[in-house]
Amino acid sequence: MKKEIKFNSFYFSNNYTKNLENLFKDYELFRQKHYSKACLNILEEIYPKQDLLLCHSATGALELIALTLDIQEGDEVILPSFTFVSTANAFALRGAKLVFVDIEEQFLGLDPDLVEAAITDKTKAIIAVHYAGHACRIKELQALATKYHLSLIEDAAMCFGSSFEDQALGTFGDFGVISFDITKHISASQGGLLLINNKKYSTKAKDIYHVGTNRSAFEEGSIPYYEWISLGSKFQMPETNAVLLQEQLEQREQILHKLQILSKYYYSQLLQLAEKHSFSLMPAFQIENNFHEFYLRFSSRAERDLVATTFKKHGIEALFHYIPLHSSSFAKEHFPSPELKLSSAVSDQLLRLPLHTQVELNDIDYICSVLENYFKQ
Repeated sequence: MKKEIKFNSFYFSNNYTKNLENLFKDYELFRQKHYSKACLNILEEIYPKQDLLLCHSATGALELIALTLDIQEGDEVILPSFTFVSTANAFALRGAKLVFVDIEEQFLGLDPDLVEAAITDKTKAIIAVHYAGHACRIKELQALATKYHLSLIEDAAMCFGSSFEDQALGTFGDFGVISFDITKHISASQGGLLLINNKKYSTKAKDIYHVGTNRSAFEEGSIPYYEWISLGSKFQMPETNAVLLQEQLEQREQILHKLQILSKYYYSQLLQLAEKHSFSLMPAFQIENNFHEFYLRFSSRAERDLVATTFKKHGIEALFHYIPLHSSSFAKEHFPSPELKLSSAVSDQLLRLPLHTQVELNDIDYICSVLENYFKQ
């Protein structure tokens, strides 16, 4: 058996230990949020028109959005079922009725035609999820949000470094959310970023972010002290996590470049095999901008599972992805939905291959050879 090839891994840097030691040697670095500020300095270059809040998680950033929008019981929020549970929880916690809508075939994001049919006078927001770091039909969803005076939220958890028509994903809606979780290609171990694109929400979001105080105004020097002015919570990223994130942000071009090379190599090595057998690759046009995952789609769940089992026997960790939320026991009880056929089909068909900075080209050669031998059986 070849060495084990893990599905995911953490980017390695010799500077992590040094920077953590510096942090623990100097308490002032904690007090001044030295590494958080360093992260924000980099992120402000990437997202120069947005107000940015560094959060303890993308989940927390979504919950902060729900509070900022003052989501109330009975408000309706439209979202895909093919997403992580955090996308739904943030709004369900505020009493919203979740309206699940099916995805479309090419981008695996919300189908705008189905979204428009689901809008009612109780709809308050649309949540666009950019699956695998690739743009859903965001311009059409943006137009719908404008037409019906709705808030547009981008769950761009997988999207750091990704763009659509030269505009960073996460910057099209009123809000965007980026994840820096341990499973993401740029990671703080756990962390997230809230992008506030609509400035009318900035002050309220910042007050909630600062535990319901007007600390932001105090830090800007416009008031002599800060006080409790609204409900809020502790959404900030811990400084120890910011140490890890700062180093990865510094090395982002190197990280993204390697992931791009690996994605292109996967595609070139698997293209002929896919044409001969019953699986398909990601769309070719996505490969130039592919950093988060490389996935295959099989004709059935049975074959997908057999391939995953074969990989496992050879030390390769390949994973399926979301179980659609609408099919969960909780959603069936609280947010019953008609069957969303494509969401269920994609969930059954999709298999993700290892894609991270510890993967080498010869690892991909091995993965491809195992898959080729599977089809020869």
